[in-house]
Amino acid sequence: MFQPMTAQLGLGMAALGRPGYVTLNHATDLGGELDPAAMERHAHQVLDAAYQVGVRYYDMARSY
Repeated sequence: MFQPMTAQLGLGMAALGRPGYVTLNHATDLGGELDPAAMERHAHQVLDAAYQVGVRYYDMARSY
């Protein structure tokens, strides 16, 4: 019988690179680098790190 794999670890993407979170003062970890290219680099760093530790489920909901 087929047993679908389920993700053990997931990453919610709602805040990744979202300007709305920056304006709410939720961007202190970006160190002031708020231009689009810097935010894209940061997003790639987060995604790469998540994948390296085994994340295979990504929640892409627009809002929660």
